[in-house]
Amino acid sequence: MLVVFIIAMLGLVILLMVFSKQPQRKPSNDLNPSKSQPILPKEVTKRIVTITPNESGDLIVQFPDNEYRVLSLSIPREAFGWEALAYPSNAKRFTFTPEKVSLEFGGELDADYLFLNSKRIEPELLEKQWLGLCHRNQAPTDRHPSHHVFSVSISPFNEKLFAISQSIGGGITDTGGGRSYTLEELLAWSNWKVHFELSGCSWAIPVIENTQDKKALINTLITEACKRNGM
Repeated sequence: MLVVFIIAMLGLVILLMVFSKQPQRKPSNDLNPSKSQPILPKEVTKRIVTITPNESGDLIVQFPDNEYRVLSLSIPREAFGWEALAYPSNAKRFTFTPEKVSLEFGGELDADYLFLNSKRIEPELLEKQWLGLCHRNQAPTDRHPSHHVFSVSISPFNEKLFAISQSIGGGITDTGGGRSYTLEELLAWSNWKVHFELSGCSWAIPVIENTQDKKALINTLITEACKRNGM
């Protein structure tokens, strides 16, 4: 009996030694739920028609067949470590061709990447996208000693292209207001040039007066707004 017991124990020891030498699987780090993984372009060939930035740090990209998609620039920022995109002004400084967009700080994204990492934007949301043209604090005024800001912005995809506003006092006690205008309504308003001048937007007055084509006007306003960063 003792011999049988010893043999059984030796067999158990041998089995334990065999299993202890099996390689241990290391946990995979391929999927990190705390980090969104960008979708890499595969066999998609797209062409860029236009690119318009907004004040939310996004790019509104128009593709053929009048398809508009919105790309949050936080996606390439996190994917490629582009910390420059943490500053909104850098997101507005770019050039593009039908094949790619080249950001001023050095990053490039091709049309396939833009398409695959963006989301389709519906017309009702597209109309709400806006871009600041200019703003300036004219205080002290007879309305407020330290905060009386005049501003002009545009909604490039809305018939009411221009938004004219004043901020008086700021914060929850702000007593300002604003109104949106079509191009025709703006030109019919006798005080529009005064408001543009008070907003620091004198540069836009001859652009609006001398550009006959509305699409060309919008493109010029967007380009200048991006250069000036709303100033």
